[in-house]
Amino acid sequence: MKEIIKHYGDSLITFCAAIVMGGQYYLENIVGLEPCNLCLLQKYSVQAVFVIFLIKMVSPKFKIIFDILGVFALCFGGSASIRQIYLQNLPADQLSGGYCDIPFEFLFNMYPFFEALGKVFQGSSKCAEESWVFLGLNIPEWALIFFTSMITLLLIRYFLINFKGQKN
Repeated sequence: MKEIIKHYGDSLITFCAAIVMGGQYYLENIVGLEPCNLCLLQKYSVQAVFVIFLIKMVSPKFKIIFDILGVFALCFGGSASIRQIYLQNLPADQLSGGYCDIPFEFLFNMYPFFEALGKVFQGSSKCAEESWVFLGLNIPEWALIFFTSMITLLLIRYFLINFKGQKN
């Protein structure tokens, strides 16, 4: 198991991200769910993870930079998932009007990048809707499982590579 994680960790992350992207495609285009702005941040984070680790597998240079970018994308997607889970657990009267009803592209065209990002993270009642459940977990909970498990895999691989000279 140790050798598999050390040598095939990037392939595993890329494969898992591809599966999640396939699930996103299925939910949007076949089931017909329309993602809110926080869902779009999670979607784009998964796509970024896929591209980053695919390039890392192909290009032998700058592996540490790709790891840092990958961890950043995973943490960003995880924070969007956590925020959406938080919003889903708030009572309806505590939800703000928010900016989830404004189209994503329009929001980023209307405001500077970080201000628009802050408005997306404010969320709204649309972000708090639970429109799909699988095995008792909704979409942001599944996304959080993906993001945290991939970060955990990267940490395990990092510790295996850096402490490989020590006896177990």
